[in-house]
Amino acid sequence: MTKDHKQLNVIIPLRSKSKGIKNKNLLKVGKYPLAVKCINTILKSGLGKKIIIATDSKDYIKKIKKFFKNEKKLIYFIRSKKSALPNSKTEVVINEIIERINFQDEKNVLLVQATSPALNYKDLIYGYKKFIKNNFDSLFSCYKSKKFIWAEKNKKLISVNYDYKNRPMRQSFTQNLVENGAFYFFKKKGFKKYKNRLFKKIGYHVMPENRSFELDEPNDIKNIKNL
Repeated sequence: MTKDHKQLNVIIPLRSKSKGIKNKNLLKVGKYPLAVKCINTILKSGLGKKIIIATDSKDYIKKIKKFFKNEKKLIYFIRSKKSALPNSKTEVVINEIIERINFQDEKNVLLVQATSPALNYKDLIYGYKKFIKNNFDSLFSCYKSKKFIWAEKNKKLISVNYDYKNRPMRQSFTQNLVENGAFYFFKKKGFKKYKNRLFKKIGYHVMPENRSFELDEPNDIKNIKNL
């Protein structure tokens, strides 16, 4: 743990009206709902002066509070309608929180997505140490991949990360970094300027691919059965 880990606030954005899975943030993962599991992971890491749960649902708050009756770190924040729309970017609610909650001396932010149930508390610790040690302005979690990626544009297929006419050997193919959406660290001052979670000097923390899945669609539920 770094000595300045208290100069950090944690944000967990939760929306009750998910498109793919209804109330997915309350879906049971082992003993606990997804959102509660996420909070437990953060608490176990020891990171953060405040853990801000930003949701559009008072019912979510009521259910989450049952698990954390005496936890003083937790702050419950009601999102505006603007920040809770299906097409609202997470940056909108981050901006609301930074403008409305007194961060005092907390100069850094950790954004954690509850929809990454395989996130381990050690990932957060190692990610933050890397963020501080290298003086990054922002950092994202990811996994490494050697997959050949294609995209369709104007009804034409395009090889995104390699030249299909000169197909490389897989073992010599450069690994790509794939954001897994589990967490992001960034400086509060930089976010206020760029209104983006990633900016300027960007770092990354690698997680195993088998722990990098996100729970967004009904078919993803099968991935959490063994957690």
